[in-house]
Amino acid sequence: MQQLSWTDDMMLRAETSATPLQIQMLLIYDPSTAPGGKVTFKGILEELDARLHLADVFRRRLIEVPGGFDRPYWVDDPSFDLEYHVRHIGLPQPGDWRQLCIQVARLHARQIDLRRPPWEITVIEGLNSIPGVPKGSFAMALKLHHCAVDGMASVQMIAAMHDLAADGPRPAAPDRPWQPAPLPTTANLLSHSMIKAALYPVRAGTVLASSAPKVVRGLAGLPGQLVRGVSRVAEAGAPSFPPTTRFNETVSPHRVFEARFHDLADFKRIKARVPGSTVNDVALAYVGGTLRRYLDGHGELPDDSLVAACPISLRDAGNSGGKGNMLFGRLQTLGTDIADPLERLAAIAASTAGSRSESDQSTRTQLVELIGTVPTSLLGVAAKAASVLPFSGPTVANTTVTNVPGPTEPIFFAGARLLRAAGLGPLIGGLNLIHVVASYNGILSIGATADRDALPDPATYAECMEHAFQDLLSCSS
Repeated sequence: MQQLSWTDDMMLRAETSATPLQIQMLLIYDPSTAPGGKVTFKGILEELDARLHLADVFRRRLIEVPGGFDRPYWVDDPSFDLEYHVRHIGLPQPGDWRQLCIQVARLHARQIDLRRPPWEITVIEGLNSIPGVPKGSFAMALKLHHCAVDGMASVQMIAAMHDLAADGPRPAAPDRPWQPAPLPTTANLLSHSMIKAALYPVRAGTVLASSAPKVVRGLAGLPGQLVRGVSRVAEAGAPSFPPTTRFNETVSPHRVFEARFHDLADFKRIKARVPGSTVNDVALAYVGGTLRRYLDGHGELPDDSLVAACPISLRDAGNSGGKGNMLFGRLQTLGTDIADPLERLAAIAASTAGSRSESDQSTRTQLVELIGTVPTSLLGVAAKAASVLPFSGPTVANTTVTNVPGPTEPIFFAGARLLRAAGLGPLIGGLNLIHVVASYNGILSIGATADRDALPDPATYAECMEHAFQDLLSCSS
């Protein structure tokens, strides 16, 4: 058995019916490269069945400790049924982009059944009228609960599903057919929990002894940084918290989705205009320009800059295959108060430069370990309390922006070439808009997932995304 980490456990405890904490990848394929130029649903099931042994996330589910006194465990699902997890729908014709976005948003709003392995694939056929996508293409919407994988781990799951060539052979079968390990008994679970409880003081003491001094050293400069930050804020006459927008209200159970796809080379050209900036900085400037145009068009643009919450993966190269989530976060101004696109990018680049140091990452890792020593029951109470608080207090951030790097070369599923990939993310109370920046084979996508009440006009938001990109691109020529 593998026990859920405390961060993954929070993904479960903070979830509500209106805010399912799940991620989704929209994958669009061209079947013309497959044998015979087509891919059947039966062929998709066979392809997936041949690859289940490459990632244990496919066939493991959660089992709760009686009474909820300890974190759940991952166990083999003895009733695993591939056909339950893989579904099949078709778009009404003409099968255009807006129809696809509507279907994907509906799928994203539905909670995953946590009594089974927490993932689903919906095959969507009938993509016959999407610019840049050949008629007859199909999509797969891969949805996973965030407690099972983070964005980096989901990329590894996608890698297990794909080949590097259209005619690539299927992976070798396992040495012996898969057999689920026996489920633990109630006595097993309780005994594990009691042993952990008895050893808790030792474990906590070890973590505190090794991590606390490093965290203290890493945070030693924080008071001075705060004083300098407050001084700059005071000099600028800006409030300490970002302004509240329509994207900072209570979240409903309904979702909308949009995405734009751009050449990564264009983002690199834009980056070159501002020395020291990164592609991720360009994406933040893009989101800032989008929000500026959209809110201004509705007469709701605040005078002060909006702020993004930016999750950061703490995985290192040696932990690329790790399970669960290793996330920290930072706040980033988006320059929505700056009209000039390049000035906005320069301001963002200057503010992100300090967050990329190795010492900062080390401090964050140690801090995450320290928080993990707090008993799960206490963290669970805090998470539930936060989820029911009214959002009348100060706004911390206006949106979330997260980055998921994908394969740099073309990949294939059942011989069909993956054309495009875009991501959808979870919403939480008070943050009902998230942008997922995903890269694949020289294409960078920016996907926006939002509460339908906050963003009733996603097509208008998509136009704002395109305008924000063109504004940046025109400055790079």
